[in-house]
Amino acid sequence: MRATGMRPEGSRRAPSALPCTEFGPHVFDMGLAGSRHRASAASTKLGLHIFGTRLEAAKHGTNAASTKRGLARALPWAALLSAACTVSDPVATLHSPDAGGDIPDAWAEHCANSGPPLLLGDPAAGPLLCSGRLAQTLFRRAACSCEGLSLSAPFATDAFRSTVGPYTPGGTGGDVGVNGGLAANDRVTVGGSLQVGSLQLGNPLSVGGSLHSNGPLAGPGTSATVAGDAWVNGDVSLAAFTVGGVLTLPPEFTPGPAQAAELRREPVASVVPCACDAASRFDPGALIAHHTVDNDNAAIGLDPAALVDVTGERVLELPCGRFVLTRVAGPGHATLRIRGRTALFIPGGVNLLEALTVDVQPPGELDLFLAGGFLVSGQLTLGSSALPSRVRVYVAGTQALDISAGSTLAGNLYAPQAALNLSGNAEVFGSFFVRHLEASGAVRVHHDADVLTAGAACPNG
Repeated sequence: MRATGMRPEGSRRAPSALPCTEFGPHVFDMGLAGSRHRASAASTKLGLHIFGTRLEAAKHGTNAASTKRGLARALPWAALLSAACTVSDPVATLHSPDAGGDIPDAWAEHCANSGPPLLLGDPAAGPLLCSGRLAQTLFRRAACSCEGLSLSAPFATDAFRSTVGPYTPGGTGGDVGVNGGLAANDRVTVGGSLQVGSLQLGNPLSVGGSLHSNGPLAGPGTSATVAGDAWVNGDVSLAAFTVGGVLTLPPEFTPGPAQAAELRREPVASVVPCACDAASRFDPGALIAHHTVDNDNAAIGLDPAALVDVTGERVLELPCGRFVLTRVAGPGHATLRIRGRTALFIPGGVNLLEALTVDVQPPGELDLFLAGGFLVSGQLTLGSSALPSRVRVYVAGTQALDISAGSTLAGNLYAPQAALNLSGNAEVFGSFFVRHLEASGAVRVHHDADVLTAGAACPNG
C-alpha cells in the first residue's frame, strides 16, 4: 500500500458528512518494509513507528488550512466542513504483527466522538443519504425473505438492546417477514410479529406479537399460538389455534378450532412485509459505483488495492470517513478494524481462503457495501455479539452468500437479490434481509433493536 500527498487521478476528496471536530485514519497492514514513507495531503510533518524505528515524512505541499481552503473553492458544498472541521495529519500506515499497535494520541483525536454522521450518494443527483437512517429503515425486522421460506430445523427469533446490556434469551421482539409461504417441519418461535404469504406447519408455531397471513394456516396435527391479534386470509386447519387478541377472518373461510378474545368476520387485506421488487428495494450498486470515485482515500493515503492479495495476516484499521477497496482477496486472513463512523465500498467483492474478521468497537460503526460476491472459505467473524447494531452489510447482485459452520454473524445483512446459505446450526446477532434463506441446521436470530435508532444522529430533512 502506498501513501502520497497527491490524490490519485479520478479520485476527489469530498467531505465525509456534517461538521465535526477532528477525524482521520490509521491503517495497519502486515509485512511491509520498514523504510516506506507515508504522508497526507494535509500533513506537514509526521512521525511513524514501524519496526521500532521512528521515521519522519517529508513536508508535502500545503498545510492543512490552505488545503481546506482549496477544497472549499473547488467544491462549494464542502464549505461547511471546511469552516467547522479541523483535519490533522490523516495518514495511512502499515505495520507488521511485531511492529506493535500503539497509535499516537494525535491520531486518536482525528475521529473524536466517532466522527460525523455519514452522508452518502451524489449531491448532484439529489439529497444525500444518511447511513444511520438507511440502517434503521431496512433492518426493522430480525428476518426478511423475499421468497418463501422452508425450514427443516428449529427457527427462533427474539430481541435485545445492546446499549442496555448483553443479550439474554427470550427478549420481546424479533419480527419476521416472508413474502412467500412459510413451510416448517420443526418448531418455529417468533418473539415479535410474523407476516407471511401462507403457513404450512409440521410442528408448533409460537408468535409473541401479531400474525398476518395472506393465505391459509395448515397443519392438521399441530398447533399455533399468537399472543396478539391475527389476520388470516384462508382456512384454519390446525389441531389448535389460540389467539390472545382479535382474530380477523373473511366470512368465506373456516376458523377451525380457533380460540380468540374476539372473532371478526371481515375481509383481510394482503400485506407485503419485505420491499423486494426493483421499484422499492434499495440499490447498493449505485452507491458503490459513485463512491468508487468519490471517497476519502486520498486524504489518508489509502491505496484501493491494499488488500487485493492477502497473504498471512493483514490488519487494516480505518477511521471515520468513506473509503474504497478494489477487492479483498487471497489465501490469508484479513482483519478490518473500525473505530469511527466508517463506510467501506468494495466493488470487486470478497474472496478469502483463510479468514475474515470485521472488528468494530465503540464508538465505531461500519456500513460495508459489497459487489462482486462474498466468499470466505474459512472462519468469518462479522462484528461482535455485544454490539451487532454497529455493523451493516449491503450486498449488490445475485451471487449466493455461503457462510461456513462456526462463523460469527453479529451484524445486519441486506442482500435482497441473493440467497443466504447457512451451514450447520447458526446463531445470528442482528438481522438479515435476503432473497432466500437455506439453512442445514437450526437458526436463531437475536435482533439488536438499537439499529432502529441508528439514525438518531442524522440531520433532519
